[in-house]
Amino acid sequence: MERWIVKAGASSLESLVIEETPTPLPGPGQVRIAMKAVSLNARDQLLLSGQYGIAAADFVPIADGAGVVEALGPGVDAWSVGDRVTTLYFDGWTDGPPRPGMGWGLGSSAGDNGVLAQSVVLDATRVARMPPALTFEEAATLPCAALTAWSALNGNRPYLRPVAKDDRVLVTGTGSVALFAALFALAAGATVAATTGQDDKRDRLRSLGVREVVNYRTQPAWGRVAAEHAGGFDRVVNAAGTAALDQCIAALAPGGEIALMGLYEHAQATPDFITLMMKSGSIRGTSVGSAHAYRDMLDFIEARGIKPPIGRTFAFDQAREAYREAASGRTFGKVVIRIGA
Repeated sequence: MERWIVKAGASSLESLVIEETPTPLPGPGQVRIAMKAVSLNARDQLLLSGQYGIAAADFVPIADGAGVVEALGPGVDAWSVGDRVTTLYFDGWTDGPPRPGMGWGLGSSAGDNGVLAQSVVLDATRVARMPPALTFEEAATLPCAALTAWSALNGNRPYLRPVAKDDRVLVTGTGSVALFAALFALAAGATVAATTGQDDKRDRLRSLGVREVVNYRTQPAWGRVAAEHAGGFDRVVNAAGTAALDQCIAALAPGGEIALMGLYEHAQATPDFITLMMKSGSIRGTSVGSAHAYRDMLDFIEARGIKPPIGRTFAFDQAREAYREAASGRTFGKVVIRIGA
């Protein structure tokens, strides 16, 4: 079989190479999955460039995938050959808040190899059922980006303040987390606004049901501008990083909450904590989510008929082109690599 690996010491796309390797055999408590599709996340670019630390050994990248169980190891009775499944991002995070030392998730190191391969072996607890109404390509978008958006809106289980009807939600940018957050919030009955740096994406956001769209390049005070349209937001999903915090704080309604993840753009000065305090607002870190939260999200997706947004799809031998496209920022929706027929 074939698989793609990131070479030890990787710092660029040239370190992503394809290789032949024997088809793996599942051990006790494991399943082998014939992968059908995988999708890229922003963190896959950071792992390839070494921004999450230089890889000490070769590893198979990418956390998010969907496929078919094709072999069972001894002691596995929760799955059957032929079951359609998706991956789970973290190992051992079953429920509640995250546990210490979980690392960067599936596909981040030689000790947690990912799924950019024709067949992979995973612990039977590292997979979840695939929603039957979705294609493999659609289901492959869910484990990281969709679950991060779900957690950004609802928090960790038990959900103390889940997104609700008539909430006012602002999502920053048009990355996959922001798009999933918009879809989930709209399906819950919330009013949603968004920011973008590309005017050609304005109509596409509105076609999803987003009410207001603010261009953060032409409106540097986009937080205040967005808040003027909506009267302030109960929730702001900040998938960009701390550089956007001041504008997120400006966008908050009194008592509102900012869900923070991504950390791709860093603030050069201390954020406006005085305004945050005066609004009785809060900032909550978001780290993907637990296995039980993932299953809650799948139930929600099925019940509301949500279709994950896919921007472009590439063939297995076009993995480098898929990485380039995902890094370009042009695509509206997830970049997917199709592996099997």
